[in-house]
Amino acid sequence: MTAGTIFHKTRVPLRIWFLAIFFVARHKQGISALLLQRDTGIGSYQTAWTLLHKVRSSLWHRAGHRLRGWVEADETYVGAERERGLRGGREVGHKTIVAVAVEQRRHTAGSARLAVLEGVSFERDPGPSLRGAIDAHQAAVRTDGFYGYLPLEEVGVTHDRHIQGTDRARSSDILPWSHTIFSNLKAWILGTFRGVSNKHMPRYLDEFSYRFNRGWREKELFGFVLNRAVQGEPFPYSRLTAELFG
Repeated sequence: MTAGTIFHKTRVPLRIWFLAIFFVARHKQGISALLLQRDTGIGSYQTAWTLLHKVRSSLWHRAGHRLRGWVEADETYVGAERERGLRGGREVGHKTIVAVAVEQRRHTAGSARLAVLEGVSFERDPGPSLRGAIDAHQAAVRTDGFYGYLPLEEVGVTHDRHIQGTDRARSSDILPWSHTIFSNLKAWILGTFRGVSNKHMPRYLDEFSYRFNRGWREKELFGFVLNRAVQGEPFPYSRLTAELFG
């Protein structure tokens, strides 16, 4: 019965899998491999780490579900503290560029998408990521004054651009939900995992946004994630460690 799912050829008891899925689904802060190993008695850290990544691998965004209405778009840097020799701004260094697109509603946020970018060139980085997340016919994109989003109008996307100026506090007024998500994401990564590598960041982003998008259905999340796990394809350790993103 487990063939063709993320449980394919597993030697870990399904009871442990179900515990891991429950922790990922119901704990707002998720769970680290070290804590999963300790709390379930899994024999090795590698096994616990692999199990959690297999669960995350099933939490990808469905291509047919696009963002609509007013959509905030922004980017931030996740990872290392400010590195010596960098001028600030949009120099990357050892950090990871993370982009967000989130529906902006009157009193709350709608659905969100998070993605890793290799750079900030519209044609190669934020452009394809954003256009893949939104329904261009039913969405209008709101951004700060960053030049990387200027070509949106040229590709047929309604663009509402707000220049922040020298007052940094204005950025949270322009893009309130983007800043909330970034703040929570950084606190989650630092607090639960003590850091995440660029290579595996996309799966952590999938976990975070999957939980964020269904936070109002918290009691149903275990069933949702379990259903995804059954639908997910086998994800062997060799693929997990060999794959490259970007």
